[in-house]
Parts: sequence; structure tokens; C-alpha cells
Amino acid sequence: TFATPILQKPLSLGVDLVVHSATKFLGGHADALGGVICGRSELVAQIYHYREITGAALDPNAAYLLLRGIKTPELRIRRQSESALRIARHLEAHEAVEQVFYPGLKSHPQHNIAKHQMTAFGGVLSFSIKGGFRAVRNVLPRLKYAHRAANLGAVETVVGPPATTSHVECSEKERAAMGIPENLVRYSVGIEDPDDLIADLDQALKKRGSSSLND
Repeated sequence: TFATPILQKPLSLGVDLVVHSATKFLGGHADALGGVICGRSELVAQIYHYREITGAALDPNAAYLLLRGIKTPELRIRRQSESALRIARHLEAHEAVEQVFYPGLKSHPQHNIAKHQMTAFGGVLSFSIKGGFRAVRNVLPRLKYAHRAANLGAVETVVGPPATTSHVECSEKERAAMGIPENLVRYSVGIEDPDDLIADLDQALKKRGSSSLND
């Protein structure tokens, strides 16, 4: 889902089945729900039979929207990956940021694996902001280009704190065990100008210690 076939081809690495959420980068517009399973024909045939008996089928409009989106992943994902790498490098040197998590950075523990398996490093990064969750609450509303949502992979930049979105049902102890602190922010890069996104992040991060959104 995150790498897509544009950046990584798991079947060539010996994987039997590959599962993608087409809702994310493949569709690319955050307006349709769908999924893709690829692999050896005998395995896919079993899954196809199960799909038939359970009635899992795209509605016509979702099929149309995904067919539209699937025409442009090369253009979108390459740009998103290039922008994400620029943003990750910028944030890694930012005084308001504790840590950046992105496989394109040499500091990432799986950087060498990603270099070997992928042609680029994807459009999603995460970073922790100094100042805890209060800093996150101060920064996110001030972002002008990033939409606050739990989705990712769209042409628009999307941002959200996993502690209160994707992992909101987990306890603080469970999130800590998974390496998800309260000050972590997930940032899915869109196709906007990366200079605009960097400037937007800078102006918002400057206000991480503010007591009011009017500051």
C-alpha cells in the first residue's frame, strides 16, 4: 500500500501474494474504497472464489474513480516520494523536531534494505515534535496546506497524530510498546510544491509552544 508497484515489486522478491489498499496511493484521490490482491494464479483463484461467494464487489462509481486514478500513479508517486525525501531531510535538521522516521534517511534502521528493494522511498513520513501532545495540538491546526485526516496517499497532503486517529483505541502502554508516542505525527505528502509544504511546516512548528491559536 505505501510503496505501491511503482516503487517496489514484492513478487520479484519471492512473495506469494501482494495486497494493496487501492483507497490510498493507487486511487490517489481519497474518494473511493477498494483493494487489490496480486500473486500466483492458483492462489488468486482461491481468493476470487471466496470473493464471489461473499459478494465483495466494487460499486460502479468506485470502479470508475479507481480506473481514473490508476492512470497516473507513476506521475503522482514519483513526485510525492521526491518531495517526502526533501521534507524529511529538512525536518531532521529542525530544532522543533525530536526525530524523523522515513526510510529514505540514512538514520532509518532499514535504510539499506529500502535502497535494495525500492526505487524510491514513498510519500509518507512521520516525525515527533518537541513539547509532547500539547505541541502537536498547537502545530496541526496551523498547517495551511495539510488536511487533518486519517487517510493517506492522496494528491493533497494529509496529516494526523496516530495517537488520536489510527491508534486511538490502544492504551498509552500499548502505543508505547508499538513505538507510537503521543507527540508523533504522520505526514502523507501530496503533489503540492515541496517548498510550500516546507514553509508551511516551518511557520506551524514555530508556534508549537503557543498558548492560543490566535498567537
